[in-house]
This record gives sequence, C-alpha cells and structure tokens, in this order.
Amino acid sequence: MPTPRKKPANRTGAGTGHGDDPRFIKVTSGSASDRDFPIPAADKAWHPKARSWYNSLRISGQSEFWEPSDWATAVAAADAYNVFLRTHNASILAQFVRLSERLGATLADRKRSRVELAEPVQEDEDEEAADAAVQGWQGRLHSVPSA
Repeated sequence: MPTPRKKPANRTGAGTGHGDDPRFIKVTSGSASDRDFPIPAADKAWHPKARSWYNSLRISGQSEFWEPSDWATAVAAADAYNVFLRTHNASILAQFVRLSERLGATLADRKRSRVELAEPVQEDEDEEAADAAVQGWQGRLHSVPSA
C-alpha cells in the first residue's frame, strides 16, 4: 500500500494553517475622503426594479463607508441589472451578481467580507410611564408593594 504524501509546510489550505484565521489577516488601512461628494441619482431610464435596487443601496448601512469608486460600481451594477431585466441574458445576470457581491449588497455578502453593521439602538419613549403603570397595577393587585 502506498504511503500518503505529506503536504508541503508552506501550504495553507482551508483549516490547515493560519492563512484563513482572521487574527492573522493583514489589513491595509488608509484615509477615507473627507470631502462630500455627490451620490449619483438613479437613471430614470432604468427598469423600475433596477432603480429600486439602486435606491436601496443609498439607504443601506454599508454605503456609509463608500467612496466615489464604490458608487461608480453601484451604477455599473444597476446598469447590468437593467440590461438583464430587459434581455434576460444569464451572462449579464452573472456580472450583476458579481458586482453586487463586491458592494456587500446582501447580509451573506457582508458576512463573507467580514463586514458587520450594528443594529440601531431603539429607545422606548414612554418606558418610564409604562413602568409606573405596571407598578400601579401591581400595587392595586397587591402583588408587589407600592413604592
């Protein structure tokens, strides 16, 4: 029976080394543009679904970090989606999917890119009034002594 071959020491396959460990992935950082730039408007000639998809990006959390080149990619993706919706060409759909993945358009895309958006903190405007009402009812029912 032949002996199994050993993997080379410098090879990092899935789960075999630190090449896939996020603690060891080098991140290159730079400065974001501090200037305000115009976000391109959706093209009125686009199919309504393509316009809706593009407009959803404008209000999505990940777009807060986008630079002008990201918005140019979003316009290119919306153009591709528009062409797909009008022609039903599968290769155009593949290009749209690839571009939208790069933009982090879905939760799965963001997880794959290790981008996590924080949920907004929700404030209960009448929390104190609700607490007082509950304590009042509990006091009337004699289940909890009134404060």
